[in-house]
Amino acid sequence: MAEATIDAYARSTPAGRAEPTLRPPAAAARGDAARAGTEQDEALRFSFTGSGSEYFRIWVVNLLLTILTLGVYSAWAKVRRLQYFYRNTRLDSSIFDYHGNPKAILKGRILALVLLAAYKISFDVAKPVALLVVLVLAAVMPWLLARAFRFKMANSSYRGLRFHFRGTVAQAYRMLILFPIVLAIIGVFVWSLVTSFSRNPGLGTLLVVGLLPLLALGATVPLTHYLLKRYQHDNTDFGQAPFFFHARPTDFFKIYGKAVGFFFLGSVPAAVFAFLTMDLYKILLDTIFGWLFQLLYGLMSAYAFYLFVRTYLESRIQNLVWNHTELGEHRFESKVSARKLLWIHASNLMLITLTFGLYKPFAVVRLARYRIESMALVPSGSLEDFLSDQTVDNAGAIGQEAGDLFDIDIAL
Repeated sequence: MAEATIDAYARSTPAGRAEPTLRPPAAAARGDAARAGTEQDEALRFSFTGSGSEYFRIWVVNLLLTILTLGVYSAWAKVRRLQYFYRNTRLDSSIFDYHGNPKAILKGRILALVLLAAYKISFDVAKPVALLVVLVLAAVMPWLLARAFRFKMANSSYRGLRFHFRGTVAQAYRMLILFPIVLAIIGVFVWSLVTSFSRNPGLGTLLVVGLLPLLALGATVPLTHYLLKRYQHDNTDFGQAPFFFHARPTDFFKIYGKAVGFFFLGSVPAAVFAFLTMDLYKILLDTIFGWLFQLLYGLMSAYAFYLFVRTYLESRIQNLVWNHTELGEHRFESKVSARKLLWIHASNLMLITLTFGLYKPFAVVRLARYRIESMALVPSGSLEDFLSDQTVDNAGAIGQEAGDLFDIDIAL
């Protein structure tokens, strides 16, 4: 019953065409035929040819110029960074490319700075003003996402052929407004309770303030993540060929549910370790650097929990999204291992710490290479014939359209 209710709600939100999570009958039939003949289809692996030493030079120059220009060069730095990673990503011996305009990105950076400044200043003015600003930020979030997706796709290409995002702002609000509304309600709820019981809050009040928002977010985040990916993939084209996304909301709920379970299971050995090292912990606290050890111990413990949950979510979400995404008659495969990803993140963190941050560009390249090379495209038929059918698309018009947009940095 719960799965049926969730799926019904998700499909009731339009994304630009009827039942976007389901492929058209012809496409479904062709997809089933492609799967039946998988032995005849050769998977085309993605590859990444960049190196840490090459990217290190770009990273250093970008960092120095960004500091010298008080952040203005960050827009040009982003273009250089993305062009390096796009042009070193290959599929079937051909590269991707990025065509973003730094001036358009700078507009987005200025807008983000204005929004951040309004958020910070509002807290110094009055709490009601701060709450109003939070509500405004939540209200414009779908609009920002729609603009960001359009800019990114319009400025991305493969073999000289542009991608295109046709999702509208109205669709973004219909599909993505749920999460900002829930955040706003949680904010109002917590703020009202804290101000009402600020003098002598009881244990029950503290539990309500802590648990209810977590339960609300737990019920909203997986559904919002599903709707976000559905909006993003179902409204993207490569040339004339559309992408199809046919994962279910319940798939996201299962992954997030397991991640929460891993978090609580991980607290058991952490508690045992803390109990066994309690005496050593007290001895170290009594030293002259006890405060520093206490700070580092707390940060490392919190990050260890975060790292385990993060790597599980990263691997499972990437596999879920791309294993349920198709481009026309062609499908994708992703085989990211959570254990391998955990080792990469943990070793990267250790090396970045030991080198005082200088290993950061090498770590970024290492992580990108693994995630990219874990993916493949399984074509249904000749990829050359498919690409030749897309060349009639008006890529120039899309490129011109991109100049009128501005980019907003939103991590997805």
